[in-house]
Order: sequence, then C-alpha cells, then structure tokens
Amino acid sequence: MVAIISADIVRSTSLGTREQLDLRDKLRGLFEVFETDFPGFWARIVRGDSIECYVPEYRYALRIAILIKLFVKIQARKYDCAEQLLRHGIRFSIGVADIDYASKMDDMINGPAIYIAGRNLDAIDGRSTVFTSFELDNASKSVSLMLDSYVALVGNLVDSYSAKQSEVIFYKLRGYKEVEIAAKLGLSQSAVNMRSSFAQWNLLNEAILDFENLNFDKLCG
Repeated sequence: MVAIISADIVRSTSLGTREQLDLRDKLRGLFEVFETDFPGFWARIVRGDSIECYVPEYRYALRIAILIKLFVKIQARKYDCAEQLLRHGIRFSIGVADIDYASKMDDMINGPAIYIAGRNLDAIDGRSTVFTSFELDNASKSVSLMLDSYVALVGNLVDSYSAKQSEVIFYKLRGYKEVEIAAKLGLSQSAVNMRSSFAQWNLLNEAILDFENLNFDKLCG
C-alpha cells in the first residue's frame, strides 16, 4: 500500500496571476525538500491549483499534508487574498491503498489509491466545516469513519493557527529545535515557545505520531 494526497488551494482564484505563479514556484521548492526528507516522495501540480503527492511510506501522509497546509497558510499572508485561503490553505484528501503505476519521469499515477483520494477530495465541496478526508482501502466502515474523523480533527486544529503560529509549527514538524526556529525567524526562543504553546504543539505532535504508529495492515485485516 501507498498513500496519495490529493489537494487543492482554497479560493486560489482570489490570488492575482503573479501571486498564483509565485505560490506554485514556492510549492515546487517545498516538494524538492520533501524528496530529501521523505525518500520516494514526489509531487506534481495539475490544473493550476491542484496538487497530487505520491507517498510510498504511507504513515507519513498526514504529516506531509499538514506541512503543505501550514506552508500555504504562511505564504497566503503575503498576498491580498480571501479569508478562506488564509485560514485553510488547502483542502486535502488522503487515500491509502494499492497503486498500479506511479512514475515521476512519466508524470503518471494510476491505481486505487489515487482514485480514492481524488473522489473524496471532490466530495469535500459539500462539507462546509471539514476540509479534509481520509480513506483506508479495505478497512471496515467503522475504522474508516474513525480515521476520517481523526484526520478532520487534526486539520481543524491547524485551521485555527495564525500565520505566525503556522511558521513555528511548520519547522517543529520538520524536526527543528526551538533555538533553531528562533534563529530562522528572528525571534527569541521564548517567543517561539509561546507561539508553540498557544498552537497546542504537544497535542498536534502526539496526534501525528500516533497516526504514524498505526498498523494499517492490521486495520485492513
């Protein structure tokens, strides 16, 4: 099994053409970093504001999706854009299933995982307060609903972050220490710690670590 993340930028049409191009370039730079941080990962931007990520180590899918969400929220504050973009950054759907074919060179992903992720992303439109979806193929309905709700709660927590909190949590999720974050952002370590505390970093971190420690094969069995 692998994970596919399908996502799109919320209210991207509120950005001007130059801002849309700038955000796309920055996202491509982020994806290059992820290719080092998460071996085997690759991503592409399609149809202007849609993102598809191939995550062979599926347990990292939630961390990656939240990192992209935080990154877009951080960038959005630099633009004159819709409030929904500032708050949510992206909508995302994670599908964990088998894949028939995935090749960065051929720019192709094909198989159940991408079908699940894409279908569920399209369904988010009708859910005004939830901007995430998660589905584990071959899991029971009760397990699927539980995991979907779990991911929604994590996503909603991140939605509540300000851009300044998002900056701090973005680096913490990538493993940076507070003193390193302080140097990067030109802040005192106490300011970093305060933003982290108000963002409930410990809760978010534990939630993502618990997700990464799930035995997905057993959940499917």
